[in-house]
Amino acid sequence: MKNKAQASIEFSIGLIIAILFLIITCNLFVWLNYCLVRRQVAYEGSRLEAAHSNPGNADFYTPPKLSIFTPGGRK
Repeated sequence: MKNKAQASIEFSIGLIIAILFLIITCNLFVWLNYCLVRRQVAYEGSRLEAAHSNPGNADFYTPPKLSIFTPGGRK
């Protein structure tokens, strides 16, 4: 009986870890896609200004902080 209980506990822990990994991976994917889209929009919006100013100012976008356990990965 002891081996069955240990197997159940190991299975439960493994399942919890797999679900957490899936949640973290999905939120990271959503956050990365959000940042890529927002960065591209900011980049395209800065092109007219870049044509008329000094080169080297690449600070046109700051990504939001990543929060893994919130939906969408953004705070």
